[in-house]
Amino acid sequence: MTKKSMIVIGALFLLIIGLVFSNVIQPQEQGTGYSPLTNKQQEELEHRGMDQVLADDLSMTTSMFLSQLSFQLQRWAEKDISTTTLRTKFEEELREHPHFEGFAIVEDDDITVSVGHVQDDKVKEITTQNTTYSAPYQHDDKQYMVMREPLTETKDVIGVIDLQFVTSYVKDIASVADGNGNFFISGGDRTKANWTSTTDLPENITAQTVPELGWQIVVHSEEEEQDQREYYPRQAVVKFTNEEEGLRWLHNNETLSIKEDSSPYYVIESTEYETVDLVQLLPHEIDIDFVEPNYVITKQATVQVTVPNDEFFAPYQWNLSQISAESGWNFSGGDEDIIIAILDTGVDPDHQDLAGKVLEGFNAIDGSSDTTDEHGHGTHVAGIAAALTNNVTGIAGVAWENLILPIKVLDENGEGTSFEVARGIRWAVDNGAQVINMSLGDYHSSFALHDAIKYADNHDVILIAASGNDNVSTPMYPARYKEVLTVGAVTENRERAFFSNYGGHIDVTAPGEHIPSLFPNNNYVVMSGTSMAAPHVAGLAGLIKAANPELTNKQIYRIIKKSSEDLGRRGRDPFYGHGEINVSNALQKIR
Repeated sequence: MTKKSMIVIGALFLLIIGLVFSNVIQPQEQGTGYSPLTNKQQEELEHRGMDQVLADDLSMTTSMFLSQLSFQLQRWAEKDISTTTLRTKFEEELREHPHFEGFAIVEDDDITVSVGHVQDDKVKEITTQNTTYSAPYQHDDKQYMVMREPLTETKDVIGVIDLQFVTSYVKDIASVADGNGNFFISGGDRTKANWTSTTDLPENITAQTVPELGWQIVVHSEEEEQDQREYYPRQAVVKFTNEEEGLRWLHNNETLSIKEDSSPYYVIESTEYETVDLVQLLPHEIDIDFVEPNYVITKQATVQVTVPNDEFFAPYQWNLSQISAESGWNFSGGDEDIIIAILDTGVDPDHQDLAGKVLEGFNAIDGSSDTTDEHGHGTHVAGIAAALTNNVTGIAGVAWENLILPIKVLDENGEGTSFEVARGIRWAVDNGAQVINMSLGDYHSSFALHDAIKYADNHDVILIAASGNDNVSTPMYPARYKEVLTVGAVTENRERAFFSNYGGHIDVTAPGEHIPSLFPNNNYVVMSGTSMAAPHVAGLAGLIKAANPELTNKQIYRIIKKSSEDLGRRGRDPFYGHGEINVSNALQKIR
């Protein structure tokens, strides 16, 4: 079996753009409305809604993982692995894919062939009990599970699964109980969730069942205190009116130094003044275009259809069918000359569903070309926009042929600054990006960020931004800027996702709840957020630009808006904008 055909699925729950959900309290779409709940009660309900989305994503991804493991066991069982050659190949497979720890053939309750870590008693337990999955067990401080696929009445194929993947994605926000209700994985510090079994759970805690296993996924994320750090202390971003004169003045000032240099923007740092003082004093000392704090930014058809053969497309990618991608692909599959920049946490260029599609990018944090994704958010976003499609493997992306330009502006925690995002935008423009996706945001308007946005707009670059996940009408930036096409999120029922920010600045919506896509190291995960909605639109923009490269960014914005399917109140409204994007309608408009 080739490395490409081996699919390993993991899962991770991420708080994207400071998620604050509510599946109980919705903003009133008509009239002012009235809620008898206190602010505290409403916050608690919103927090429980957030936890439920996380639990649902986790359960769905685990089910995907189990489905693929079963499929792989069936394929391996068809081979005569008793030969030395095939045994060697299987051992190589185990080394490449750490989720699998061992493999065995059992006939008449006896192990006839085994490779890797296989415990006889665990194998016999599952075969004699005639069950598909064993309970999780611990060996050498690691958690394992045994999985069985019957071949004949007397012969089974067994897989031993390393459950480290579960620990890696629950992190400190969830715990996992086995089918008997006993917790075998607890995210983070056990003092936060010191439960022995599900009978110990407090009331109103959020959980979801993995149906194949009977596991309980219990989310116990604590209500986050508002991060008071809105900007980096003793720093300011400045753009000089006369750059040469400004730098000369700066070098002669002993209390100031250049923290980051990305002409025409500079981050200066002071040993004497706080940020507020810097912003007030600098305009009196030297001529500047602007000076501002270095803000913290976080990750946030009866027509003939083309059905790709990607293995997850039919069972999981409802999102692409909902926006009529299949019929749209008859008009455009994209073009490798049209580059989509992903401003995010980086992108995994070695993922099997991005092979050959990821260009050398830019790290706006340290100025290097290292765009390694240590977080996973950026790889997930890139996959939605433009994963390899019709390659039998994994998922389908919206833009089949378009290339990805990774711009790392957020770190391993999904956090960056307004300076770094502005720096990344300008680098993307100067290095050939025709579309820029920004699944990130902050509630502060930044001169540097807007200046870079206008720079991209003046160079006819298509700018796509996520609206934010706080279920509020307060606009985020860059989503608020008029040069940007702003995207909200809808569900599989074409209803506004309860976390999706709303307001007059919303242009269109796209699927954003329970979206499957890529994750580093050949993994696949399900995630939710307007971060997931935006790259659907970026991919569509890439398809339109590929079909007619002469179209300007403004013309493409109009096409996307006018071709969207109206949702909510008739006409444009603050919850859905012009409606949900429709790939087929958009591409037919430019024929």
